[in-house]
Amino acid sequence: MRSLVTSVVMIAAVLGSSGAAAAAAKPTLKFTKIQYDAPGADTRANSQLNKEYVVLRNTGRKAVQLKNWTLRDAQRHVYRFPAFKLRPGRSVTIHTGKGRNNATHLYMNRGWYIWNNDQDTATLRDARGVKALARSWSESAPPKPSPSTDPRYGTCTEAKANGYGPYYEGRDPEYHWYSDRDGDGVVCE
Repeated sequence: MRSLVTSVVMIAAVLGSSGAAAAAAKPTLKFTKIQYDAPGADTRANSQLNKEYVVLRNTGRKAVQLKNWTLRDAQRHVYRFPAFKLRPGRSVTIHTGKGRNNATHLYMNRGWYIWNNDQDTATLRDARGVKALARSWSESAPPKPSPSTDPRYGTCTEAKANGYGPYYEGRDPEYHWYSDRDGDGVVCE
């Protein structure tokens, strides 16, 4: 009986540690920006199509091989990644239009816009089809300022000088009032 209990404990320990190792090895990828509404008129010109894009960042410590991973919208337009390695701490911008792939820019080679402006979901799946990441959006009226929001300063410098900030994407309505130049989901930091 003792031998059976010892075996069960050892199997549980092995399974538990391999599960922890698998979780630790999982790539840490993040959508840092999705430009779903290309600035300017929707002309279908390649230069306009390439103003619609998704920025994907590897926030982990290991490079991620993205070959055969997919990026898709809610209508199931699918972009399949070519042989591409995203190094730790690096980002790649995936444009809708045509262009020459390089270390920081990939192109879907589409002739029309993919991402819907009113609502859509960007989903990243690994080479086996397992969902790794998703982000949805929906255009709605901007939130009305409440007494807890800042009085909408012209710049983050002004907001910070008056004791406001930082603001976090998805949490603070003020986040959308200021430019997130580094794409980290935080403004007025």
